Amino acid sequence: MDALENPITQLYFLIEWTIRLAALFIVPLRRPPTAATAWLLLLFFLPIVGLVMYLLVGRPRMSRHRTEQIARLTETLWPVTQRLSEAEPQGSGDLPERFAAVDQMVRCWRRFPLFDGNHIDALDSMEGFGEQLVRDIDAATDHIHLTFYIAVVDSATRPVFDALRRATQRGLTVRLLVDDFGSKQGMRKLLRLRRHGIEIARAFPRSKLPHKAARFDLRNHRKLVVIDGRIGYTGSMNLVHPEFRKGLSYQDLMLRIQGPVVLELQAVFAGDWYIETTELLDPERHFPLTQPAGEESCIGLPSGPEYPEPVLQRLLLGLIHASTERLEIVTPYFVPDDSTLDALKAAARRGVHCDLLLPEELDQPLVQLAQESYFDELLEAGVHIHRHPTRLLHSKITLCDGRLSLVGSANLDVRSSLINAEFGLLCYSSTTADRLAGIVAEYRRQCRPLAAGRWAERHRGRVLAQNLARLTSPLL
Repeated sequence: MDALENPITQLYFLIEWTIRLAALFIVPLRRPPTAATAWLLLLFFLPIVGLVMYLLVGRPRMSRHRTEQIARLTETLWPVTQRLSEAEPQGSGDLPERFAAVDQMVRCWRRFPLFDGNHIDALDSMEGFGEQLVRDIDAATDHIHLTFYIAVVDSATRPVFDALRRATQRGLTVRLLVDDFGSKQGMRKLLRLRRHGIEIARAFPRSKLPHKAARFDLRNHRKLVVIDGRIGYTGSMNLVHPEFRKGLSYQDLMLRIQGPVVLELQAVFAGDWYIETTELLDPERHFPLTQPAGEESCIGLPSGPEYPEPVLQRLLLGLIHASTERLEIVTPYFVPDDSTLDALKAAARRGVHCDLLLPEELDQPLVQLAQESYFDELLEAGVHIHRHPTRLLHSKITLCDGRLSLVGSANLDVRSSLINAEFGLLCYSSTTADRLAGIVAEYRRQCRPLAAGRWAERHRGRVLAQNLARLTSPLL
């Protein structure tokens, strides 16, 4: 019998071509062209393998149970949203005309108000963050809420957890939400804290993944702290020793916030906590109408698979397009889509001084190779690349023309755009931008500039590996 006449072979061909044809209808939906092309190539050449991978990690779709909870979230959190709409002072931003498009973009997305009357402090070390956080916890009077991708009880964080225990002894409510995957190494110690009265919930719990999740690698990557609804923290710092991974030392940034915008951090925590526990925070107790604490205007911008648009990625794109003088971007993982890459090169070519600060060594070799594949064309366009030789520069900062600043948890890659739950704080004043520019200047002083001539001399084998890794960029 001819091989093609074999019923099993015929069935195999039928399955392969069914997958290929179905992919043409399904894969391109609401997906960047480069990502769609990468998936289609994989599915056409390796249909069975590609289908398995696509079902596992190809869609940022959540489980039906979580989707239903999120669908109810708007109605459930309506008292919170109403409370935020009543908070003062709400502002206009008072931006120069050249930023009108960015401001309009934010208004279009606006889930939260733009609040005036905030005060921002920047903390760029785990030691400084931990000491200040302990002082704020010890001064708390009602509740403490924390969200971290990685939380570990270790030598650097033990004072914070001791302060949380003291808070529960004073009768305060302490809620801690951690990503189940990110915090898996220290989860056993964390769960023991329940005996001290600390409430702990796990985001995207792995125990429920086999029968409830549409994909297994969804993460809550946010870093948020809210104390009494009046003091907040956000940024890139996890609650873990900066050298928790052997051979690497992380450099991070957290913002300490006072003022009405803290209520937006609280609202994000309230939504995440409700999704994982079905417990709803009390609008009166947890959302106090705060008094102005400074002169900063800012707005919180959550993003993630539960939102219809990649807000933070598109905001970054808007900031690049709006820049006319200087653009500074600090990120550990730089794997941009085509629109962001083209915008950055175009900004440099029209005379904007573009600085890109990255670590020399990453904790993910494939991402590092993919990241390096973009350096040639960036350097040729006039982008200045600086790489930190000794620290994994993990801060996520974008500064635009010394006026607008964006700080948060999102990296510049597909995962942060479409898959992870992230949070960013957009600040409108030059005061905060100047303060952050000082931190970026110190990073730059510690970095080594990447020279185009020397970079072009790298080993050809390295070039090949970088080019191959770049093919996976839409999937990283």
